[in-house]
Amino acid sequence: MERQGNVLMTPMETSPLPATVAFESATLLRAEEDEASGQEHRAFERHAVECCRPIAIRRLDADRQPSGRWFLADILDLSEGGFCLLASDDQSMEAGQWLQLDLRSHPGFRQIRMQAQLRWFVRAHFALTFGVAFAAPLSEVPTLAVERRGLRRDPNLEDWALEE
Repeated sequence: MERQGNVLMTPMETSPLPATVAFESATLLRAEEDEASGQEHRAFERHAVECCRPIAIRRLDADRQPSGRWFLADILDLSEGGFCLLASDDQSMEAGQWLQLDLRSHPGFRQIRMQAQLRWFVRAHFALTFGVAFAAPLSEVPTLAVERRGLRRDPNLEDWALEE
């Protein structure tokens, strides 16, 4: 385990899922190119995240322009190449779709916004777990800011939500 700032991060195993595992409907675990080989391809070590501020996300249209409202997602793990995220809102997502991430709550990224592509998702009752690949890999895993809120906020009520 490794501590970065106030966040404890643990490297995670990267072994592929067995081909016989059954998942609920509305589940996509691999990008299409990975399905043919049946293997998971990870270029970067993943680090589990204990407790940090959520990030705001919104979908981008085919021209990569913002489309729809922001929603919050918790960071479950991260690497130089992407995130595993958890959202409690009911979001319609498609593999390969581009997303805009607002990272202002984590100054360690050294940027406010970035784009990422949806690689996989699992929908279970009230939650959506999904993985995104950054448009360009980071040079290092950033330190994340801790969050301890009693109530979730609506990112659409923030002044920055209207910025393009």
